[in-house]
Amino acid sequence: MKFRQLILFIFFTYNAGGQAIFKYEQKINRTDNLALEELSFFNAEDNLQLAGTLIYPKEGFEKLIIIIPGSGKDTRHSHYRLAEYFLEQGIAVCRFDDRGIGKSTGKFDDMASSLTSDVVCIFQGLKEKKGMSNKKIGVLGHSLGGIASIGAYAEACYFDFLIQMATPVENKGAFLKYQATSMEGGWSKVKHKTSAEVLNFLDELANIISLEDDFKTTKQKAKPIIKQMDFKKGRHIVNPVIVDLMKQAHEKTYKNCSVPVLYIIGSEDLHVSSQHELMVLERLNNHNIETKLIQNVDHYLTEKQDPRYEINPKAVEEIIKWTWEL
Repeated sequence: MKFRQLILFIFFTYNAGGQAIFKYEQKINRTDNLALEELSFFNAEDNLQLAGTLIYPKEGFEKLIIIIPGSGKDTRHSHYRLAEYFLEQGIAVCRFDDRGIGKSTGKFDDMASSLTSDVVCIFQGLKEKKGMSNKKIGVLGHSLGGIASIGAYAEACYFDFLIQMATPVENKGAFLKYQATSMEGGWSKVKHKTSAEVLNFLDELANIISLEDDFKTTKQKAKPIIKQMDFKKGRHIVNPVIVDLMKQAHEKTYKNCSVPVLYIIGSEDLHVSSQHELMVLERLNNHNIETKLIQNVDHYLTEKQDPRYEINPKAVEEIIKWTWEL
């Protein structure tokens, strides 16, 4: 299905045996000064159980960061390098298996709204956990994870700080249009249609989407547009993931956010436009938001030759320094 290529929909198989882990993930290097605690969170809204791990320095910690990965299937072993860097600085880390993945129950999907619901559940669970009342709890959201984290903040998950990494900011899934031009041949490719025609179709689709409508209603509303624009071969674009992304509207939340936010993105990101998103944040003029543009790195803040999660040293320095100085 073409829409599964959205953002970086690359799937790999599980390793055999034990805790599920994907080929692009790794277990972090455990040391004697670290403690590991298995966690479970019940998402009552969607009736599922989320499994995760809290790793923290045995001598104690003041800050805890929840790492929320982007689209595609992820376990608690994602963003292992960032987890290691935080732990080296005495900052505790919480990660979890996506719904329907690893030890988490439910059915996996790539919906921003689903991930937001899970982030709300995890944050609330951590806040209620014994010994957490005096800890600063923040979140690092990458891409789709960033959308979910700002969405959770809008739902009264008042994190003490947010790190938004390569996260779409502009309302109505505007970043999808950027992907349609920067990633030709991907999910947005429609036979016999130019990029300009696809962009027009995305605009028309975004205009009919309402927060109150379910997907079935939206699909019905899209039929006249598909017919009028002769987009029968582009019907795959009208799918639950894209419709859900177009429903995301968090500019107001960013504008009114009252806690420290670090927004960091790479200049060579083909999935989210650094230029567009930084312009939006500048226009919102919230002095609680600090922005960082890292040159010559991609959507994962890595250089072209490096594997996923091997984050660029400059990006690491900016993230760790900002978090440490809070």
